[in-house]
Formats: sequence, C-alpha cells, structure tokens
Amino acid sequence: MKFSKIVLFTLLLWGLGMPLFAQNNVVIFGPRENTLAYRIRTSRPRAAQNFINFYAPLPKNRAVAELQIIYPQGMASIFNPDRLSVRNRRTQVEYPIREMLVDEQVGSVRIIFNSPILAEAGQELEIISEGGTNPPPGMYQVRVNFLGTEANPLFVVLGQWLVSIY
Repeated sequence: MKFSKIVLFTLLLWGLGMPLFAQNNVVIFGPRENTLAYRIRTSRPRAAQNFINFYAPLPKNRAVAELQIIYPQGMASIFNPDRLSVRNRRTQVEYPIREMLVDEQVGSVRIIFNSPILAEAGQELEIISEGGTNPPPGMYQVRVNFLGTEANPLFVVLGQWLVSIY
C-alpha cells in the first residue's frame, strides 16, 4: 500500500510539470480548462469530404466581433473559408460573416462578423467545416482566439481543440 502511494505521488508530481498530452480530446496530463469539444464524422487519415463541428463557449461579459483560428500545417483544407460556417449551437441560427481572411503561411483564419455577437450567459458557437480532407495521422492542436468590441481590442484566448486523426 505504501509503495502504491509513493508511485501515485511521483506520477502526480511528474505530471504537473509535463506538457499537455491528450487523445480523442481526453486530457491525460496538463491543464484541461482551455480544451474545447469537437465532433468529427470520420477520424480516418486523409478521409475526403469530412465534416467537423468545433464548439466554443462565448464569454459572458464581452461581445465578439471577430474570431481567429490558428491551425497546424496539414489542416488547411479543413479551414478553407469556402467550407466554413458559424452558428449558435443552441438556436442553430447562422451568424452572417462579412469577411474571412486566410494567412496560409501562419496557418490562420480570421472570421469577421457583420455585427458583433452580443454577450450572453451560456452562449456557445458551432464552427462547421464541410467537405475538408483530413490530414495524416496524429494529434493536432487548433487554437481559437476572439476579438472584442473594446476601444483598444486585443485577441483573447478562447480555447483549443485537440483533434485526433488515427
């Protein structure tokens, strides 16, 4: 019994200093608070015509004027602006998008809305990618930031999706 407590304590202590490890969006070691949910139709590598729904809760006290999605190389077809749409997860109402800016060198998409999404408690976005091709096998970290409507807005981290392709 004493040995198992020592082993458990050592693993716990070792895990606190470790980077984030996850599979299928289940975090094993590392902070979980910024990990967001997603749903993928098929997680097979290089699967064509795939659908991925990314979910992100909105802040309760700030309106959202713009989203920034930063993705790793290999996921460019998933975040193609022609295949993306954004809607409210509860009401299924689609938000009109004024413009989508893509920076392929950095691997980011900026989604600028026609009008800011008002701050409400319990509001959640659903970002839908239709018809993309999955990257090679692996775990991919996709980060999402938002820009508020303040006088001097800065991008604020909303969270990350840990997409597993296997």
